[in-house]
This record gives sequence, C-alpha cells and structure tokens, in this order.
Amino acid sequence: MFTSTVLGARIRKTFAVIALIVLAGALSACTATPPATPPTVDPVPSETATAAAEPDRILIGAESTDVVDANGNVLLSLRYSENGDEAVVAAVKILGEPQGTHHQDGSNHYPEMDGTSWGGFDIVVNRYSSEAMPTGEERWYKPAFSVQATAASTNGGIAIASVDEIRVGDTFDVAAEGQDTNRVHVDDAFGVRSVALDLPTSFPGIIADAGLELPYGAIAQSDQGSIDITRIVAPSYLFSLA
Repeated sequence: MFTSTVLGARIRKTFAVIALIVLAGALSACTATPPATPPTVDPVPSETATAAAEPDRILIGAESTDVVDANGNVLLSLRYSENGDEAVVAAVKILGEPQGTHHQDGSNHYPEMDGTSWGGFDIVVNRYSSEAMPTGEERWYKPAFSVQATAASTNGGIAIASVDEIRVGDTFDVAAEGQDTNRVHVDDAFGVRSVALDLPTSFPGIIADAGLELPYGAIAQSDQGSIDITRIVAPSYLFSLA
C-alpha cells in the first residue's frame, strides 16, 4: 500500500512538471519577438539605362566630318570616300530631320549633285556618270560627297566648326595668319579669299597641278567685300583652275 501511494505521487509529480514545461513553452511562443520586416529599398536605375548622348558639335576635317557630344565623344563619323546616300541617312538619325534638299545638274566640270540641308550645314552627294566614276588615286580627289557650313550652327542649335575650331563668322585674316603662303589664295577675278584649314594625312594634301602646289582638304572662304569667313567646305581644292 505504501509503495503504491509513493508511486502514484511520483507519477502525479512527473505529469505536473511536464505540464509546467508545456505551459512555459506556450507562453514563450506567445511572447517571442516577431522577425523584423526587411527595409524597403528603392530600385536603383541601371547604368545601361542612361539617356543617349546628344550631338553638341559638327567638326569638319579634310577626310571626314565628325558629330561629337559635349565631352568630345564621336557619335558619327562621315568619311567622304564612303557612300553619300548612307551618310545622309546616318546624319538624319543624329541631327534630326533636315530643313530641305536641293539639286544641281552636272556640267563639264562638276557631277550632278543632291544636297541635304540642316540650316547652316549641308551634305552634298556627288552623282558621277558611269564613265566618270573615280578609281585608283583619282578617287581621293573625287569624293562620294562633300559638306558645307554656311553658319556657326545648324537651325537645331548644333555648333559647326573646322577641326581646329574655326567657324563661319570668324575673321578671315585671323584664320589665315601664320599659314604657309601656298595655303592662302585670293581670287582676283571674283574677290573670293580662301585658306586651307586642314589637309589629309592618309594621302597627299598638296597636288602639283600645272606647276602650282594646290592644297586640298577643309577650306574656309570669304566672299568679296566680307572680312569674315562666309563658308567652310570639305573636301575641296583651295581654288579652281577651271
């Protein structure tokens, strides 16, 4: 009898301890701190999603004309030896829609030409007849297209200059100062003054023609009666012997 009583007491004590443990666990679960909610992070734009660079300047050289952004990065390079129609299409994508177009019939001295203008800047595509298509060294001096600046900026506000930062409207004498005598010319018949601003580097920029050294490249001109540069053309001869 004594043994049964003691055994029953021990069993009841064991159940009581188990109950206390279960109760403590339940209370602990109720009072535990919930997991922290992670902070909200605003999405950061990808570096690859930056806006496309905008054209800032058109730089006219002897072998090509480049369109660059404000940091001087080249957005488009137009080489005069390459397809003229493709050059116009590429320029439209960078400069926007042109202001107009113009056509000039061919002559004994010049091929048929089609021009596209952005107001102050023109691309002129040369349409050589099949028998006059330039080959060999001749193609160096008969480009697929040429460019012309008649203002310091386009109608869209893009600045235009030669590669050495000479612009339409600059004083001609300043641009010609210090140049070799064979790079400056005055046309006595028409009063047009010309100065070579940039010469080619991949082929000769001085041509010996009829005993004269004739520069070829980016040329600035000043019309009769003007003290300023009125246009920049490239590629072109310093003057015409025709």
